[in-house]
Amino acid sequence: MNKLVKWVGIPLGVLLVLALIGGSVLVMSAKSKFAATYSVSGLLDTVPSDSAALARGEHISHTHVCRDCHGESLQGKVFADEPPFRLVAPNLTSGKGGVARQYQSVADWDRSIRHGIRPNGTALIVMPSRVFHRLGNDDAASLIAYLRSMPPVDNELPTREIKTLGMVLVGAGAFDPATEVNTEPANTIAPRAGATAEYGKYIVATLCAYCHGDDLQGGPALDPSTPPPPTLAAASVWPVDQFATALRTGIAPDGRQLNAQMMPIISFSHFTDDEVAAIHLYLQEHFASSL
Repeated sequence: MNKLVKWVGIPLGVLLVLALIGGSVLVMSAKSKFAATYSVSGLLDTVPSDSAALARGEHISHTHVCRDCHGESLQGKVFADEPPFRLVAPNLTSGKGGVARQYQSVADWDRSIRHGIRPNGTALIVMPSRVFHRLGNDDAASLIAYLRSMPPVDNELPTREIKTLGMVLVGAGAFDPATEVNTEPANTIAPRAGATAEYGKYIVATLCAYCHGDDLQGGPALDPSTPPPPTLAAASVWPVDQFATALRTGIAPDGRQLNAQMMPIISFSHFTDDEVAAIHLYLQEHFASSL
């Protein structure tokens, strides 16, 4: 360090001051990013209350890994607490510590789920709205109806905390707090549910694409300690019964145990036979030209 300081001709104290100033600028930039607000139009304003819709919403809450992050009773949990961040999946119920009290309208829920925006307009962090934005209106409404019907669970959690290193990383552009924000209206119509490639494409687009990429060729590692999500090309040629076993149990046809940290096996165990067949058909169609 002393040789470097002598070579550049800048006293060490000056370098430290410059570093502090630079860090302060990055932290200020990060604060402005976290404080930014977003608006969106075309939000849902009503949801059904019939038993079929509630059952559909409960099913989606399982298959689309809501419970993987928010807990089996959607009571919330701390899912990351490292030097850069403490990230908390909130309690979604109306119990003590729950956010349901802050979500006064159907639009508040839709804004968060499909657009990645809190009721106060700021960005949600690590909310898979990039793919949930593709949920059809009926499915989104059923999910919201189910979440609003959940019994209260008392679970007061610590707040999300962006620590100094995290603020510096955000200020430097290494992480964008608004990466999941989508202000475009959703207003999508899902294809008819069934064992078809068309319906499989819908499931994949609203779920699998989050980790494996829109082209399903694999995505970046979500955690530096784990390998990146792989291409799904190999899975497309597995026999459908073996594909179902891999989804629901995490055991690949060759006997390998898939990474349970990255593959939400418990959530995927809720897929119906038709949904498994639909996903498999779409993967076969998607990769047919490249295999």
